[in-house]
Amino acid sequence: MATAEKSGEIAINMSETKASTKGKAPLLNSSKAFAVVEPPNRGAKRGIAIGDFFLRLCALGAALGAAISMGTADQLLPFTTQFLQFEAQYDDFDAFRYFVISLAMVTGYLLLSLPFSIVCIIRPLATAPRLFLVIFDSVS
Repeated sequence: MATAEKSGEIAINMSETKASTKGKAPLLNSSKAFAVVEPPNRGAKRGIAIGDFFLRLCALGAALGAAISMGTADQLLPFTTQFLQFEAQYDDFDAFRYFVISLAMVTGYLLLSLPFSIVCIIRPLATAPRLFLVIFDSVS
């Protein structure tokens, strides 16, 4: 290292070593300066979004099927003899009524969340729809 004084300024000559360039990105050529660099995990996020959409469709079908089958259930339960029978419907018990109403709400939520899941497939790097889904999935 050598120092030189010129008109009140001090110049320090330093030679560049390998240790000083360690961790720095190499300089780009002017032809590559405008190249679009795609993040390496974009495909992985798209795959996760497709899996999320598929799971939402499966959950929608299961919740809708359970709500319909429970809401339209009408069974006769025999009690000791064939002449004395008890008819049971989902309205007879509060727990079954709650079950049907909650499944209907879950079905509605899953139906409304499908467009946000599609947005996550189309734009895998968008964080707002993914955050929306995570928050509302946690609430429901």
